[in-house]
Amino acid sequence: MAAFLKFTRSAQRALKAGESISEHGIIYTRLSNGDGRWSINVMVNRRRHHQVVGLESEGYTRTQAEDVIATLKASKRTAAHGVQGSRQTAALTVTQAADDYLAYLRTHDGRDVATKEMRFREHIKPHLGRRSIAKLTDDDWLGYVDARKKEGAAASTINRERSALLHLLNTMRRRKMLNTAPLLARQKEPQGKLVYLTPEESQRLLRAAEDDQSLLAHPFIMVTLYTGLRHTAALNLRARDVDVTRRILWIGHDKAGRREQPMPQILAAYLGEMVDGMAPDDYLFPSQRAKSGRAYQMNSIFARCVERAGISKHVTPHTMRHTAATNAAHAGLDAATIQAMGGWKTRAMAERYTHAASMRDAMDALQGRLTSSRVTRELHRPSKKSA
Repeated sequence: MAAFLKFTRSAQRALKAGESISEHGIIYTRLSNGDGRWSINVMVNRRRHHQVVGLESEGYTRTQAEDVIATLKASKRTAAHGVQGSRQTAALTVTQAADDYLAYLRTHDGRDVATKEMRFREHIKPHLGRRSIAKLTDDDWLGYVDARKKEGAAASTINRERSALLHLLNTMRRRKMLNTAPLLARQKEPQGKLVYLTPEESQRLLRAAEDDQSLLAHPFIMVTLYTGLRHTAALNLRARDVDVTRRILWIGHDKAGRREQPMPQILAAYLGEMVDGMAPDDYLFPSQRAKSGRAYQMNSIFARCVERAGISKHVTPHTMRHTAATNAAHAGLDAATIQAMGGWKTRAMAERYTHAASMRDAMDALQGRLTSSRVTRELHRPSKKSA
């Protein structure tokens, strides 16, 4: 591996906005906002590769830039030795590869297939569908990002589409249908504000749902409020998924995979009356107009209930997930329990709720400590009399 002399921490910190360091085909540039950008500019197999690797604020370092160059050179060696895979695989377009990938997931117990299918159908295929999957580059991805931003897509939305495309590429690599895959730079997401409903707002929303013209409004808010289930997971519930005795909901289709979702007694009793007389395969949220037989989404119904409840903050069905986790944290549950309850993939995602609850308890303790102490209400001002 080539030795690096220019890339030292002191040299990087000394760079001013717009200045760069270049060594062995790797470029580090100081941006106007103070962030650092890593990119490469190398010639491999008589082809110039000039692409952005990622930003320093997103965790990218020189190592990732070296990995990109190593991958490009490995791809050259593979092609030189004739181990390139079948012609059929190499000729696949992104659309054809996506169709094969989704079919593979359906027969191999893939997770969140419906959502992945939607992202490919509505966004990835229209923009990248005709490109060869074997020749897809980071420049192609940057062009996709630019097009999606012009359509008004948020960074978080683009990152979810990136995850779907990366999973396709990595799945093809595991199936030995691809040798290499581009990194696809992740978009930096702004720090979002954690929005949740207070207990009083939750009760107002439930009362508003009782008066709504849709019979699905109140059950949907009850389920999501008391379990924190994701929107789609709640709508996929059938009568057979409700175990009143064990107070368990069986979640067959969810982002976190199959799992058992616990529920409090008030919801178990509520759903017990609801499923009484229903066939096991009947959906809890049916729709005669939907081909699947269940409601596709509850956004409009939910928004109507929020407005009727007089809640002014921006609230969506996903807010109920934040509300359930926040209430659990305030009740004293630890991050591990909240993670298991909500089906989060990592502990860190659940810890943000326990952190917020801990800070609130700390502020209440501080207030109690201060108000219980004897504090002079009048400010002590220096005397106007001269000494």
